[in-house]
Formats: sequence, C-alpha cells, structure tokens
Amino acid sequence: MNEEILQFVLTTSMELISMAAAYLGLRLYKKSWKLRMAIVAIPLLVNVLLYIVYRTTPFFYMAVVLLICIPFVWPRKSA
Repeated sequence: MNEEILQFVLTTSMELISMAAAYLGLRLYKKSWKLRMAIVAIPLLVNVLLYIVYRTTPFFYMAVVLLICIPFVWPRKSA
C-alpha cells in the first residue's frame, strides 16, 4: 500500500472510531465506569501514537476531543 493511501485510511477510520467512542463512552450510563473509560482511553492512546508517527493534526484533534470526554466518564463519589 502507498504511504498516502495508508495514512488516509488510518485518518478516516480513527475519526469514525473516535466519534463512536466519544458517543458510547458518554452514553453507556448503566455499564461499569471501567468499560466506559476503556472505550474512550484506547482510541485516545491510538490517536496519540498515530499523531507521533504521522504528525498530522486530525489525530491530535481527535485525541483532544477524547481527552475532553474523560472528565464526563470519570466516576463521581455519589455514583
């Protein structure tokens, strides 16, 4: 595969995965907080690694979006 095609496929797939992870991580109310945190944290780490490798901004922006979601997934003492 060509390097540009691979980067395009990775960018597109990670954008879709990040949007789905943000939605699912915030909307799974009844499930455990560890599952919700994993749903958000794993794509976050993949986006960070891909940003380090390719140095393109979509990976950085998707990592920031998922990082903003983490305080809303973190368990409260009252929950």
